[in-house]
Amino acid sequence: MRRLSRLDGRVVAGGAVVVFFAVLLLFRATTGVTPWATVGVAPGDLSFADLRSVTSSWDCERRGVEAFPYNPCDPFIHSSAFRRAANYPRLWTSFWHLGLGEGDTVPLGVAIAVVFYVAALAVTGPLTLGEGVVYAAALLAPATLLGVERGNVDLLMFALIVAGLLLLPRSAWAAAVPLVLAGVLKLFPAAGIAVLFRRRGRFIAGLAAAAVLVAYGLATLSDIRTLRSVIPREVVNSYGAGVVADALRSTGVSWAQTGSDVRYVRLAVLVLGLLLAALLLQRRWLPGRTSLGSDNDRRMDAFWAGGAVYSASYVFGNNFDYRLAFLLLCVPQLCAWGRRPGLVGRMPWVVLGALIATLWLSSAQPPLPFGLQTWYEGLSFPPEEILNWALFAWIIGAVVATAPLALPRRLAWGGVR
Repeated sequence: MRRLSRLDGRVVAGGAVVVFFAVLLLFRATTGVTPWATVGVAPGDLSFADLRSVTSSWDCERRGVEAFPYNPCDPFIHSSAFRRAANYPRLWTSFWHLGLGEGDTVPLGVAIAVVFYVAALAVTGPLTLGEGVVYAAALLAPATLLGVERGNVDLLMFALIVAGLLLLPRSAWAAAVPLVLAGVLKLFPAAGIAVLFRRRGRFIAGLAAAAVLVAYGLATLSDIRTLRSVIPREVVNSYGAGVVADALRSTGVSWAQTGSDVRYVRLAVLVLGLLLAALLLQRRWLPGRTSLGSDNDRRMDAFWAGGAVYSASYVFGNNFDYRLAFLLLCVPQLCAWGRRPGLVGRMPWVVLGALIATLWLSSAQPPLPFGLQTWYEGLSFPPEEILNWALFAWIIGAVVATAPLALPRRLAWGGVR
C-alpha cells in the first residue's frame, strides 16, 4: 500500500487515458460502433467532424475555390440544412500547400489527440495518487472528449500553450513563440501571453508578444469581424457570457427578453458584480500573494495561462465546450493549494470540484447515473453555466491575488505588498 501511495499520479492519469481509449477501440472493433454517447459525447455523422472542416478546405483551395468563411468542399454541406461556417482564421486555408486534404483527416485527428494528452501530462509536474485520479477524471470528461471526438484544433492550441510553459524557465522570448503562434492560429489563445506578465523579468517579452498579436489583429480585422458574424451561437455544448444570456432568454426571464444590446449590457453588469464580490471575498479565501506563491513555478504559470484563456473566452462570446479543456492547466495549482493546510481552508477543493463538475456536466447528455440524466436534460437552465460563471470570477480573483504587482497597502490581501 505504501508503494502504491508513492506512485506518481501522472502514471495513473496516463494509464486511465490509455485504458479508456483501448476499451473504446475494442468496442468499435467488435460492434462497428464507437460508444461516444455512452460517455456523454454526441457523436458526429463522420469521425473528426470539426477537423474535416479544415482539411476539406485545403482540397478547395488547391482547386482555386475560396473556402473562407464558408467551405463548399465541406462533407456536411449536402447533409446539413445549414452551411457550416469556418471556426478558424483564414490562415488555416493556406496550409493546403502542405499537400494534405480531407483524406488525411483520421491520422491528423489521432495525432492531435495524442499530442494533446502528452501535453496535458507533461505540464503538471509530479502528482499524488489522489491528484492523478482527479486529473484522469478531467482528462476523460465529456467536455474534453468532445474535442477529441471532433478532432478540434483547439486541442493543438492547448499543446502550443503547454510548449510555451515548458520553454518559459529557459527563455521568455522562446516561450513567446508558441504562445503567439497559438494566438495567431485561433485568436482566443492570445490571452495565454498573460503568463509573460507574471514576473517582471518577462515583461519586455510580454510586450513584444502583445504588439505582434495586436498588429496581426489589426491586419486581419475584417476576417475577425466575419468570423464573429458567421460562427453559430448555441446553448447546448457551449459556455460563455453569451450562453448565459441566451439560456436566460430561453427560460423566459423578463429582462433577457429585451433587445440584444440591452440584454448584454445587463449581463455585463451581473458579471462585473459577481467579479467584484469574488475579489472582495479573496481577502478570506486567498489571504496574500506571498503565501500563495507556488513551490512549483510551472504550476503557477500554467494556472495563469489556463485561467487567462478561459476567462477571455468566457467574456468574449459563445464557446463550444471542448474549449473548457484549457481549465486543465488550472488543476495542478489548485491541487497544490489544497495540500497546504491552513492556507485557504477547503476553497481550492471546492473550486476544483466545480471545475471537474462543469467538465462532466457540459454535455448534451451527461453520463449521470440513477436516471438523473433525464432529470438533468429537463432543466430549463443548464446548471453548469452557474459553475462556469463562478469559476470565471474566482479564477480572475486568484490571478489578481497572485499578481506580483506592488499594490497600495489598503488593496493588498492580508497586508502583503
